[in-house]
Amino acid sequence: MAEAYLADKCMVFCSRYLDGFETKHNRPSRNDDTHELDSYPIVKQGSSIFSHVGKPLGKPSNYVIRGMAKVQAHRYVLFNCSDVNKYLRAHADQIASTYPRRGVNPKTIERVQNEKFHEWFRAHIMDLERKNGLHIVNEDVRWLARGPLDAAKRYRAFNTRGFRFRPKRLDGVTQNSGVVLTAKKSSYTKASDANPILGDVTYYGRIIDIIELNYSGKFSVVLFKCEWVDVISGKGIKKDKYDYTLVNFSHLIHTGEKIEHEPFILPNQADQVFYVDDPMNPGWSVVRKMKPMDIYDTGKEEWIDEMEAEPFHVSHLGELFDQSNNQHWVRADVEGTMVDANNGLGTEVLWYFVSSIQGN
Repeated sequence: MAEAYLADKCMVFCSRYLDGFETKHNRPSRNDDTHELDSYPIVKQGSSIFSHVGKPLGKPSNYVIRGMAKVQAHRYVLFNCSDVNKYLRAHADQIASTYPRRGVNPKTIERVQNEKFHEWFRAHIMDLERKNGLHIVNEDVRWLARGPLDAAKRYRAFNTRGFRFRPKRLDGVTQNSGVVLTAKKSSYTKASDANPILGDVTYYGRIIDIIELNYSGKFSVVLFKCEWVDVISGKGIKKDKYDYTLVNFSHLIHTGEKIEHEPFILPNQADQVFYVDDPMNPGWSVVRKMKPMDIYDTGKEEWIDEMEAEPFHVSHLGELFDQSNNQHWVRADVEGTMVDANNGLGTEVLWYFVSSIQGN
């Protein structure tokens, strides 16, 4: 053991002076999300309006997105792009101007924008280009307004922020499809309510597909298509007597059958969870939140929570002893004993020192 420890330390020391070689100290993590330079030979994933969000894994397959699904995916990209906010406000003002006498409530504006904004945005940007020239609008915004092509890509896995996500159909021994998202939602007391309440809602779901939208070959955007538990009506979520969150995937919302549904999310919005079947509640699963790979908390409370959520691993032993320095790991009720043990190669003398006096 001593020789192995010394050899390891020597190799570590030498590796500090070697460039261009992979060692255990510089190799990428299992869920590395750093892009290789040739990852996107045709379509660049990043752009001036969308930052780097992760790395797809494996060779993509061709995927065709049309109809309502295409509208929902494109609309979600638009509504989650800060560069589009000023156009959303302009569209809302235009909607309000069509109701000069009786006015319009925010709920109506939300409904109309869900149905019509992507069409208005495309026409509005093209009109600006005709009147003022191409330079008046950011190039990526121009291509964003035109919408994605029907030809998209589908991936088998995606690494982002220390997580590895896979579609539900590819879950095997490990479960990588569970996602949780906290989003803002407007709630109204009545249809004519002019002051909606904006609150946080936590959604639980599973990834169905990982797709990459192609915006005319200029840039692309990756989205997770998910199935979401019904947390709005409360049919798909509850708390048990131990205050654990339980979900039921027989009650779903945002299934994609209506234009206002939102089955898509961006990868950087998702945290990972796994679902454990509850034998006491058939059809229900307990939600357990995961922590990103290669990220460790050394605080006592956070470490306990991590141990509850993750399988045991020997790497936790060091933390266990570090946090227990005020405990006595020796017996104080027996006298010290010397034991001779013959292992066939010679005699080793193993000394067991036991003392009730702290510090000996």
